[in-house]
Amino acid sequence: MVCMGSQAPRTAMTATVRESAMRKFVIVAGVAAISLGVQVYAALADDVPTFNIRKSCKADVQAYQSNAEGQASSAACLKDEEGARTTLVSQWTQFAQDSRTRCVRMVGDGAASQSYVELLTCLQMARDVKTLPKN
Repeated sequence: MVCMGSQAPRTAMTATVRESAMRKFVIVAGVAAISLGVQVYAALADDVPTFNIRKSCKADVQAYQSNAEGQASSAACLKDEEGARTTLVSQWTQFAQDSRTRCVRMVGDGAASQSYVELLTCLQMARDVKTLPKN
């Protein structure tokens, strides 16, 4: 019985040590996951992303036809998107890394309509803002 009495506090202490170790592991794993996510996202900005422009154009045409008396067309949208992507490919490295990362994150969000035209516009504006006078 004396042995059993000494085992109970030891078991409780072991459980506390385990909980503490588990908390530390969860914190470290969380920090590592966040760091990895940032690195992966930064790596994504090293190349022009791939968007489903057919899906984006279809959504845009449907939205604008109800508002612009049928002026929008899917073919024109696809042509604009393909032209913007061609420009992005040729000028991609001329845009600052931080601008590429920020614009890809903003325009490439899966919840929004992904558009090469919008991505190119974002990058051009970010570049142009840096040349504005400070006053």
